[in-house]
Amino acid sequence: MKSKSLKDSVVKAIDEYNKYRSPEARAKLVRLSGKELILDFEGSFCSSCGVYDYLEDFIYELQKFTTDVSFAIESFREYKPETIRVKYSLKRCNEAVRLQT
Repeated sequence: MKSKSLKDSVVKAIDEYNKYRSPEARAKLVRLSGKELILDFEGSFCSSCGVYDYLEDFIYELQKFTTDVSFAIESFREYKPETIRVKYSLKRCNEAVRLQT
């Protein structure tokens, strides 16, 4: 079943992501506003090899819960030890999707 709001979809995707990738990587919502989504990824995942894969995997989880919205990684940086802050930008948005934050 598809979620009615983007925020609901993001929360469901985070839960699903964490279910399969924790404790190596764990996603946490920082902000969802306008055309931007910011998540923190915490864990002991290898930050030198394949870190982009961990960040990109969240997009695949999100696609399971919404077909109206598509995100791309805009930027990421080490926020603190074992934490990477990722900014995703909205690639497409159907007019019917409400950004409820």
